[in-house]
Amino acid sequence: MPHTYTFYRVKLAENDNGEQCALKVSRKNDSGSSSKQKDLFNSEINSLKRLNHPNILNLLDYSERSSAIRMDGSKVDVIYIALEYAQSGEIFDYISETGRFSEQEARFYFQQLISALEHIHQAGWAHRDIKPENMLLDKNFNLKLADFGFATKDKTSTSRKGTFGYMSPEVYNHQEYKCTDADLFGAAVVLFILVTQHPPFLTADPGDKYYKKIYDGNWGKFWNFHSDVGLSDSFMDLLSKMMAVNPKDRLNLQQIKEHEWFNGPVPSQEQIVDLFTKRKDILDSKNNCENNSEDTDCQSKSTNNDSSTAKSDNSLKRLTQFYEVSDGDELLNFYIRFAQDQGFKCEKSKEFFRAQIVVEVNNQET
Repeated sequence: MPHTYTFYRVKLAENDNGEQCALKVSRKNDSGSSSKQKDLFNSEINSLKRLNHPNILNLLDYSERSSAIRMDGSKVDVIYIALEYAQSGEIFDYISETGRFSEQEARFYFQQLISALEHIHQAGWAHRDIKPENMLLDKNFNLKLADFGFATKDKTSTSRKGTFGYMSPEVYNHQEYKCTDADLFGAAVVLFILVTQHPPFLTADPGDKYYKKIYDGNWGKFWNFHSDVGLSDSFMDLLSKMMAVNPKDRLNLQQIKEHEWFNGPVPSQEQIVDLFTKRKDILDSKNNCENNSEDTDCQSKSTNNDSSTAKSDNSLKRLTQFYEVSDGDELLNFYIRFAQDQGFKCEKSKEFFRAQIVVEVNNQET
């Protein structure tokens, strides 16, 4: 019976020279479930072997026939992909935990992303899963595009590959699309998120009320909804042209590179290192506190360093309640009503899926 492949686990590993790498490991089995994981493995290997770019994660080694030794000494058959180690983590974490990027910071990374995509497309490939989770940062905080499991040499396709929120409307609706065009649409959504800290819509489908404004050509209403973020006219012009409903009306890669916003000022490499070292410190501090929730130092930081509130209160319980909703607004309304029922002052923000809760700390509202 042919081998099949389970999902990867990513481990930090070292080669024979003591150099660190990211090891994507998947266990082989004989369940005969499907060849999906093998397809992902082959797509990643075949594409990365032919790509060489400073903003694309380097392939170091791979094997379809290897074994791992368990703690009890037994062996298990595995496949693995050894990749360059991006020490500074995912851009997604920096956005979600340390705040939105300035337009200049976003431009620095968008230029690197477009450079990587240009290299991929010129080599005859398309990535098909552009999103912040697949954009890593090396030790100098330069972009490293990763996860080529959906990469293809096909010029066109009707297969719905990728992640819903980053799919162009033709991909989402199983229509024929140019694979390279799908990458550029995903890049536009990523750029929007870098600058605003939230997506422009949930899915590029007329049934999505945020995308409906774009679908109906109501760009004024769409951008007015995001007016409190303070976006430049040039930024909005670029995104409007990259996310046009008709793919024939969207900017191609060369037109993106020629756009006014794309050619604006960017921080120097030294400034990026300084800015993102500070962001990484914040991120590491939050991660350390999450992993050590009973640490009194973490508790004191979360309460403005007030020693009287740094002690753990064993009478408090964390409860989870699940809701089935039709869209994000409905879920946010549940959240607001719950907070109000608990006596908190809570208001819905004009921004995408956000609420403001006012709490009292040391007799002061914050």
